[in-house]
Amino acid sequence: MTYRGADVSAEETNTRGRSAGWTAGRIAAVVVGGILSLVALTLVGVGGTAMAMAFQDDGYIDLGTDRYAHRTDTYAMATDGWNPDKAMGGLQESLRITYTPDNAADPVFIGLADEAGLRQYLDGVQHTTIHDSGAKGDTQTEQPGGAPKTLPDQADMWLAKASGKGAQTLKWTVQPGDVAAVAMKADGSSGLAGHVTVAAKFAYLSWIGVAFLVAGLVLLVGSVVLLIMRPVRHARRRTV
Repeated sequence: MTYRGADVSAEETNTRGRSAGWTAGRIAAVVVGGILSLVALTLVGVGGTAMAMAFQDDGYIDLGTDRYAHRTDTYAMATDGWNPDKAMGGLQESLRITYTPDNAADPVFIGLADEAGLRQYLDGVQHTTIHDSGAKGDTQTEQPGGAPKTLPDQADMWLAKASGKGAQTLKWTVQPGDVAAVAMKADGSSGLAGHVTVAAKFAYLSWIGVAFLVAGLVLLVGSVVLLIMRPVRHARRRTV
């Protein structure tokens, strides 16, 4: 009887030792909980950033174009055509384009037009088309011609425009179709130098931020349950 009792006591001790150790289930719970917490924190960070962007600067997000300087001796600097309605998943709701001349006293003009309309206006005008920009300068093509026959502010094909001395800003609600932008001297003279800043407002950005935040918080609660609540519950069971 003495030996049998000792065997039973030893068996109970070994069973408790095994239950108190790192079982496969507990290891899996910790791994899954850790992964969930990382995903949750990422979602919370993305959601918070989206919310902040949605409420700063009237919801416009700078696309980083202002770090490149542009210069031409011609009468205009134009862009290639692009379709904002299809860019970035079709989420662009509004565009804001600002042209800041190096010389604040220069009377400048910026305009956004249907691509075909702008090409027609620039036909016969000496101008530069900028294809791409980088730290080493612009990749561009110069078209021969002379001065514009019609001052830019007097043309009637613009979807949005702005003119005056110093920095000028236009805003345009995105519509389907290919568009192009141009910067010129308002008086039709040649020679331009400055920076262009393009910003976009994205539809549903605040709601996207809320969705990411909620999803992140739900996953964070799940990870807390796996990493903390479950081990505590097992520990309480062992002490009973």
